[in-house]
Amino acid sequence: MLLVGRRGGVAEALVERAGVPLETLEIRGLDLARPASFAGFGLRLPRAVTEARRLIRRFDPDVVVGAAGYVSVPVVLAARRERVPVLLLEQNAVPGRATRLLSRGAAGVAVSFPATARRLRGRGAEVTGNPVRPEFRQGAPPLGDRPRHLLVWGGSQGARRINRALCAAAARLLRDHPELSLTHQCGQLDAAEVMAVRAGLDPDLRARWEVAPFYAEVAARVAAADLVVMRAGGSSLAEVSALGRPMILVPYPHAGDHQRHNAAPYVAAGAALLLPDQECDGERLRDAIESVLGNPERWREMAARSRALGRPEATQKVVAMIRRLAAAHRGGVADER
Repeated sequence: MLLVGRRGGVAEALVERAGVPLETLEIRGLDLARPASFAGFGLRLPRAVTEARRLIRRFDPDVVVGAAGYVSVPVVLAARRERVPVLLLEQNAVPGRATRLLSRGAAGVAVSFPATARRLRGRGAEVTGNPVRPEFRQGAPPLGDRPRHLLVWGGSQGARRINRALCAAAARLLRDHPELSLTHQCGQLDAAEVMAVRAGLDPDLRARWEVAPFYAEVAARVAAADLVVMRAGGSSLAEVSALGRPMILVPYPHAGDHQRHNAAPYVAAGAALLLPDQECDGERLRDAIESVLGNPERWREMAARSRALGRPEATQKVVAMIRRLAAAHRGGVADER
């Protein structure tokens, strides 16, 4: 396996530390608010495609997997020219620009939501779910008699709106619910601000609010939680529902508002509550949390609905698609294990 990413990107160091082979391309994304970014992307694209073709010839893959996003564009275009089959992964409910552009020439598209497959009708879309990390496929301990442990998870970079709302709500939540404990991944940018608020609490309240910029063992944190407050990224939704945990979702309001569409099926099914970003202040966040804490029956039903939407088998389904394409490329028979 070989990963291809953006030169100088955030993921570059993470991939290298994990010991996964990585090659990088000089490419930048598109910003709808900055028309000049389109020109820059267009100028860099031909060179990036040429570099990607060299990589493909050297590595000689049976399949190229495009995990959406602009960095996939030169690699997928290069794969087409080298006659290597392409599988696209789309984690969001509304396909991104890269997926819409590249899907017509792809051998298949693995999507997370049935609505996405309908939007890509006729382009080989298959509803597999979003692949989740192995630790999220190992299950979670059964729930207790009532919710006692709240996880606030702003993603790897944190979420300022959620962080500040929790800071405004934490003292009263902890006072009014003596059994409640908070685990809070706040991100590096807001860490000092959040920890200063925590430091100002009475010692007994402070002891029940654990804060860190980042937790490496996030699956264990989700599995230990009774309720998760989070954004509505496709991967996060897939991982939390794979463990059957109820959610309060605060979708990121930018990037085409795609997270609102991601959240919609979970909210409609009763697995999650929706709190729009612009309404996420201390009072409304506390109200949403207390509406679950104070109703164990509702909480259990949310957990059951979350578990029903989870697709822990998604990784195996995507792997099966890759093997079928690889076998067809080699002229053999796929191993579906």
